[in-house]
Amino acid sequence: MAPAITDPRYAHAEGFTTVAFGRGGDFICTGGSDSLVRVFYSSKAERDQEAITLEQHSDNVLTLAVSRSKIISGDEEGTVFCFDVSTSTLAESGKLSVEPSGTVLRSALPARDISISGSERQVAIATDDENVTVVSLLDMGLLHTLTGHRGSVNSVSYSPDSAYLASTGCNGTVRVWDMREDEPSCISVMHKMAYVCEPGNSMEQSKARWSPDGRFVAVPCSDHTIKLVERGTWQASAALGGRHTKKISHVTWSPNSRYMASVGLDGQVVVWDVAARTAILSHATAGALCQIDWNPCGNMLAFTDGAGAMYIWDDVIPSDQGHAPPYERQSAVAHETAVSHDDSGMDSAPIGGLFDDGDGADGGAEMDSDGADDDIDDGEALDDFVVDDDGGGYAERQAPRWMASDAPAHAFQPGSTPWVGGRRYLAFNMVGSVVAVAQDSYNSIDITFHDKSLHRDVHFSDSFRFALAALTESGCLFATTTKALANDHALRSADDAESVLSFRAFASWSASADWMFKLPPKEHPRCIAASSHGAAAVTSLGMLRLFTCGGVQRHIESLPGRVVTCVARGDLLLVVLEALGSVKSNMGARRLEYEYVLMTMDGQTRVARGCCPVGPGAEVVWTGFSEEGHPATCDSKGMLRVLHRYWAASDACWVPVLDTRRLASERGNHETFWPVALSASQFIVATCKPKTRFPPFPAPILDELDVEVPLLHTDTSVGQQEAKLFAARLFGDQLSGEAERSGGDYPGGASGQSRDDLEQDKLLLRLIQLACKADKSQRAVDLSQMIKLDRSFDAAIKIAVYQKQTTLAERLMRIKDTKFGSEDDEYDDVHNSDDDQPAPAALNARRHRPPATTYGQKQNIAASKDSSDMDLSEDGVDAVSTKPGGMAAAMLEDDGPELVVRPAKPPVTSKPFNPFGVAAPSTSMEIKRSDSFFKAADLHSDVSSRAASPSKRQQREDGAAIAPRKQAKMSAFQYKKKAPIADDDADDEA
Repeated sequence: MAPAITDPRYAHAEGFTTVAFGRGGDFICTGGSDSLVRVFYSSKAERDQEAITLEQHSDNVLTLAVSRSKIISGDEEGTVFCFDVSTSTLAESGKLSVEPSGTVLRSALPARDISISGSERQVAIATDDENVTVVSLLDMGLLHTLTGHRGSVNSVSYSPDSAYLASTGCNGTVRVWDMREDEPSCISVMHKMAYVCEPGNSMEQSKARWSPDGRFVAVPCSDHTIKLVERGTWQASAALGGRHTKKISHVTWSPNSRYMASVGLDGQVVVWDVAARTAILSHATAGALCQIDWNPCGNMLAFTDGAGAMYIWDDVIPSDQGHAPPYERQSAVAHETAVSHDDSGMDSAPIGGLFDDGDGADGGAEMDSDGADDDIDDGEALDDFVVDDDGGGYAERQAPRWMASDAPAHAFQPGSTPWVGGRRYLAFNMVGSVVAVAQDSYNSIDITFHDKSLHRDVHFSDSFRFALAALTESGCLFATTTKALANDHALRSADDAESVLSFRAFASWSASADWMFKLPPKEHPRCIAASSHGAAAVTSLGMLRLFTCGGVQRHIESLPGRVVTCVARGDLLLVVLEALGSVKSNMGARRLEYEYVLMTMDGQTRVARGCCPVGPGAEVVWTGFSEEGHPATCDSKGMLRVLHRYWAASDACWVPVLDTRRLASERGNHETFWPVALSASQFIVATCKPKTRFPPFPAPILDELDVEVPLLHTDTSVGQQEAKLFAARLFGDQLSGEAERSGGDYPGGASGQSRDDLEQDKLLLRLIQLACKADKSQRAVDLSQMIKLDRSFDAAIKIAVYQKQTTLAERLMRIKDTKFGSEDDEYDDVHNSDDDQPAPAALNARRHRPPATTYGQKQNIAASKDSSDMDLSEDGVDAVSTKPGGMAAAMLEDDGPELVVRPAKPPVTSKPFNPFGVAAPSTSMEIKRSDSFFKAADLHSDVSSRAASPSKRQQREDGAAIAPRKQAKMSAFQYKKKAPIADDDADDEA
């Protein structure tokens, strides 16, 4: 008879897909590469209904575990979520109630496997490090770590009585842990028993599983067999094999432990009779299979494949062929009830017995028959404690609600990574890197500098087992701390040891610049920072301790116990804290909000403070300072922000400057970026492989991402120019503001500031020309308001004249007079003054300035020699040239003494004066419209020169008048405006 297997139901996108039955067999959970968890009804009558979809994860779901009232799932980001399941509504309305209840763990590495104890009060989690993390479901903040594996752990499984835990590693080692003691211990190690696989690929990993009766652990082995490890002796007593031809990926037991089912990469589903040690059924599929699970209350299997499809096999064991049923309901219910009574009695201790799930001997758990605590199991009995007898509605179950979170904030150190293969980065920035290498009884520290001319690389043995480091050019600050405070449970440091702070100086005139402090008992550093102005440490007791570079204790103050990280640069210290608005929801993960405090390194001044924004559902993963001094943060959604105008505390705001996830999607790959540093134009990152979050060893390849402010329409030329302008103004204002705050000079002095202002004006001139071409005069006026240099304003007026925007040019001239002041008004003020002192030489020169002088033209001979530096042709958007002797160079130089010149007359042409500098066709060759503004001006100048009188030509040769080439560029309306002044000047000369 053919197996009763349903057609594939594509629950997820293509990729690794996990599956698990509910404890009562009423539903099936699946998780896949689309970051979704789906809940299906298992009965034949309801399985075609729409699935319940849970969207809390943001990465591939790799593992699921289901108990009587909980669903726990883990993803590739290392986040483990918990969901509450209520089947009481199933009988009434035919619907399950699944509500997220919180975050169990946030690991730095992917979560590969999860196993829940029988009491549902603790869960074991295997991640891609060398440890197994045990989390109390009563208090998510209490963690315990099982160390011993020498590679990534890919499988964990509790015994039914929760007395033992079996774990397997990628190196093939199987370990058994005794969980009955206050400190769990490893009681058996079986080397090279399981499959040896590379970490990071879920399809290549296999899982070991305890039998429901607690007698055996089923371990898929490298010879394509399943070995049964017997409890107590911890030796392989039997093996099931001969059917699979490729790696066995997953196994599951029938509820009564009589049968076992396995799936593998060969696409086969095989059902085994454990007592007979033979395969009794099999089914072949087209592709590799991922996982399989047996209905705890029925004769049903569910398995998944790599295409994201789920299959259901009904009536697996054919009872009409003489096989015993796979499930005895009465005995199993009695066993489950007994285990529940036993667990509830043992887990009632709040702290000391938190991880004790069983007191039985090797043969089984001792059953407690009184069940005193069973009346208050999991809090479900209290759901209806308040009776709505007056119809007020207050006892109705409300919509998902937010509640205050009691879980402590997890601190991190910028530029650090967890242990991977016995190595980890303690610090990585643009100065260098600090790498810790695990040895048998100590760690070795390697400090490598990117600039070898700065310092020599340092190597030393670390007997303290430092867990934190902050690297600067002047020295490196080290600290020891606990595993929980560092949020890295693989740290090789003892929790009960006294913490130390140690500073190692690199270069100093003093031979003994190093220093060390021991912290009081039970006070451990959460995060540290260092700069050229000193060092800082935030401790578990809420103390902020500040030191000088020489080790003087400069300042101490108390901070809230919600500090996440800190970083320093120069005399500034940035501290990021979880805000009071950070709450936990019964709909899933915590809603995180942050605050920041920016202070000086002496602790005497609060420069700025306020909210530190992140994206929805995101966390702060990196903090630092830009090369220009901007405090910066990057969240887990890839958004980079800088704190702008912090020097004016009330005006400080966080400005987004780069969206790295959008950048990665535009590139069309799945790379991830690990932040390193930030400059005005580039975000320095280490590009990691897809689905990895940390850089490789020994030295990652750094990538430079151009800062792209997420403005609108950045796919157009105008949007791109606006984004560049915004970034240039942002970082230019930062340099000015930091110089104002610190009382120092602008980097590069006045010439440096003029150069930066000119670069911003160049971008503005490009945008003004685009606006003129598009006939957007108001836009051009708005852009001109941002111009900083009066000479750039002259160039903007030239653009308007050349584009035949005469009305715009007139408005720009009025704006210039308002913004920079009118020269005529300045002259009139001096001329009409009652003071008998002679006018200054500069004003005297302005008085005799010819009205034909063009905007932005210098009154010295050198500047008048070359006016073709600015090419604003129609064929492209060009900037001000910076070649030597050109107009842009003249903008950056001092004006020098002004030359006194006689007023010049407008150029002589055969026709009325052309305001656009184009010679009349009757007296010159035809001028093409594609010719540049200055080519036309040159031709007009030649015509004017031939028509001028010899005396005027002689005046030009003597330098007493402005070159006709310059005069040809003036506008007609400017000439009319200046003409009366010229007449007055002529009268004065007479």
